[in-house]
Parts: sequence; structure tokens; C-alpha cells
Amino acid sequence: MILIDEPLMYAFVAFWIIWVAVRRKEPGRWLIKFCEGPLMTFARFIDFYVMRMAGFFVWVSKNPMVALRIKEKEVRLKVEKPVITPKKAEEYERGLEEVRIRYTKELPRLSLGTSILLILLFFLVYLAMYLLTVH
Repeated sequence: MILIDEPLMYAFVAFWIIWVAVRRKEPGRWLIKFCEGPLMTFARFIDFYVMRMAGFFVWVSKNPMVALRIKEKEVRLKVEKPVITPKKAEEYERGLEEVRIRYTKELPRLSLGTSILLILLFFLVYLAMYLLTVH
């Protein structure tokens, strides 16, 4: 199985061999400048957007229904903003801010007794379905 770093190592070795064959000198300084400059800029760019996407998924997973309602209102505002009056757009933005303020960030937690009761209830339903399907 090839990991992600193996093709990069092979590409680096191939680059090194080609550079030495063509230029006849060590590529060390150029490689360090390349790694510090454009390569790090690209890595920061990718890292920023991956972390932003991960943060969005964490935000949605804490309370999916309210988060999806907020995103629905944001999309509606962006789509309708060019068409509606500025006063109506401000009203939509105020409504969106109210929903964001009321966002609880987490679903209500259940007590231990309620959780055990639900687990036992689901287990009972599973057993009933199993016994009904067995011939």
C-alpha cells in the first residue's frame, strides 16, 4: 500500500537527480526558498479551508436542526438580496441575527436514568422485531 508521503519522496528524489544532472550544482538553497515561500503559502491556504470546513461540521453536529435553519436563512438572504428592497433585506438580517443569538449550540442532554430507559426500550423493540421475524 502506498502512503501519501511515498509519492512525494519519489518526486523529490527525481527532482534532485534531474536538478543535479542539468545544473551541476546542489539545489539546497533553491529548495529551502521554495519550501519557505510558495509551498508554505499553499499549505497555509489548504489548512485554513480544511479547518474552516471541519469547524462547520462540528458547529452543525452540535445542533443540526437549528444550524440548518440558520444556513437556510443565510442562503435565502443571499439569493433574495439583489431582488428585494434594502428595508426588507435589513429585516431579514435582523431575523437571522435573532436566530443566531438563540442558537443553543448543543442539544439538550438527557439524564442517566432517561438514557438507560431509552436504551432498554430500543433493546426491547429490537428483541420483539427479532422474535417476530424468526420462523
